[in-house]
This record gives sequence, structure tokens and C-alpha cells, in this order.
Amino acid sequence: MIKELWRRELRLDLLRADYHTPQKFTQTEWQDPRQPPALWYVVYRWLSAGLFVAVAVCSVLDAGREGQDLGVRYVKWPIYLTNWGLACCCLQAALGAGLATANFVQERRQRRGGRLPRTLYHPLAPRCTERDAAPSGQGGLGSPGAVLQAPSLPLLHRLYWVLNTISITVAIGITCTYWVAVYDPSEHVLDALNILVHAANSALMLVDVLMSAHPLRLLHAFWPLLFVFVYLSFSLVYFLAGGTDRMDRTCVYPVLDWERPTRTTVVCVLGLSFVVAVHTAVWALQLARRRVARSLREAKAAANKGEKKDPGVQLDAMA
Repeated sequence: MIKELWRRELRLDLLRADYHTPQKFTQTEWQDPRQPPALWYVVYRWLSAGLFVAVAVCSVLDAGREGQDLGVRYVKWPIYLTNWGLACCCLQAALGAGLATANFVQERRQRRGGRLPRTLYHPLAPRCTERDAAPSGQGGLGSPGAVLQAPSLPLLHRLYWVLNTISITVAIGITCTYWVAVYDPSEHVLDALNILVHAANSALMLVDVLMSAHPLRLLHAFWPLLFVFVYLSFSLVYFLAGGTDRMDRTCVYPVLDWERPTRTTVVCVLGLSFVVAVHTAVWALQLARRRVARSLREAKAAANKGEKKDPGVQLDAMA
């Protein structure tokens, strides 16, 4: 079973940001997958987006703190990895809320009009290929017995998937790294803003992992890896250009002190390895989420219809 799981997850075609069921990106795991996005889930998505934006605004303004020029706060806000991650969280939350709302409104309108929602295509249909697109009589969709093909994932869904995957891994990584390797009681104030920026972000993203229905691919670890690598490269360029942090120190973070290149290089390698470890842990968590949800649906189907499975369970099995 474990070997089969690894074989399935390590297929190279899964490197692409593509998926056969777009509505999974606008639904919660805890609903019937044949239905439009649950209203409570749409509300949750907007609440999540609002919370992230509120935290970001408080972070930019350094709310509740005094003693530093506002211009310095604004100009140097983008030099911190924490704020890169927070910005990414805001973008994915807003995009996720927009997609869920659009799908909710569209499918409700179509159902009221007596039409089948466009997202409810046959879940067993393979991806469309050049052969599938051939004219009638040449083995394509026009040939007898052809099956309606699943459309490729829309661009906005792909963007949301990438941002969401990055945000989950990076947020948890930032929280762990900050409290273990960066936080210094003699320098950092343990106030509400500090907790919101360095703990609430990962808490909100963990809730998102448990609530959402879309998958998280193991091979997609390269997205947060690339994100962190770009930041590390930025920190080096920023150092070489003579940049300083808010306290006019030459290193943005003590653990990223490029005046000690050997140690910092080791830290970077360890940090990138930690990103992979965090991503793997989150991947395992979403597997557990999907398994629990599927078991609940199977139990409900067995109770209502004997041993006959609910079609919603069959749809889950395609994930």
C-alpha cells in the first residue's frame, strides 16, 4: 500500500499544476462533491481572506508600536521573509474566496435554470489529448462511444493552487524558524502583533488544509522551494548592495548573516531541506483529511443504502 502510494505520488506528470476536477478548488472536503460550494465554506473563505489582510495591514503599520520612523517601516517591510509569506497568504486567500464565490453563484444560477453545472462533468473521463480532439471518424470526441472529457484546470485555479501550496509550507516554516532560531526576548516584543504575524499565519493555513478539498501534491514541494530560494538570493543581493534591516544592521536575520558566508550557506541548505520536510508533513496531513472524509461518506452511504457506495465517494476516489 505504501509502495503504491509513493509510486502514484512521484509520477513526473504530477509536476504540472493540472487537475481533472476544477470544482475541488472551490469546495470543502466535508461536503457532497456533487454539490456547489457550501455557503458556510464561501463565508469561511472570505473570513480567512479578511483576517489575512487585517494581519498584513497591522504588520505594515506596525500597529501598537512606537519609536521608529514610519518611512523606515514602510520601505523595509518587503525585506523580510515573514512579510513575503504573509503577502502570499493574502493573495491566495483573496483568490480562493473569489473562485469559491464565483463557482457558488454560477452553479446556483444554473441549477435554478434547470441546467447541469458545467463543473459536473464525468469524473472518470481522462484528460483531453490531441487524439481526443480529432474530427469525427478519426477516433476523437466525435467517434461513437466517446466520453465527455475533463477540461484542463483554468489559469486562475492553477495560480491559486501554486500560491496556496507555497503559503501553507512557507507559513509553517516561518513560524517554526522564527520561534526557534530568530526570536530574542531581549530584542523582540512578545505582543499581539508578533503572535499574529509569526503564529496566526500558520494556524490559519493549517485550518485551510483541513477545510479545503483540493489535493496537495508531494512533487509540488518545488514551488515553496523556489519561493524560499528566490528570497535567499534576494537577501544576498540586498547584502551586497549595502542594504540594512530596520535597526541598520547588515543582516536582515541573524541566521542569514552573509558576512559569514560559510555558516550562512549551511543555514540555507538546512533551511531548504526543512522546507521539503514541512511540505511532506502537510502532504501527509491532507492525505489523512481525504481518507477521513472518504470514510465518513462511505459510512453514510452504507447506512442509507446498504453496501452501495455514494457516487460522491467514487468522485473522491479519483483525486
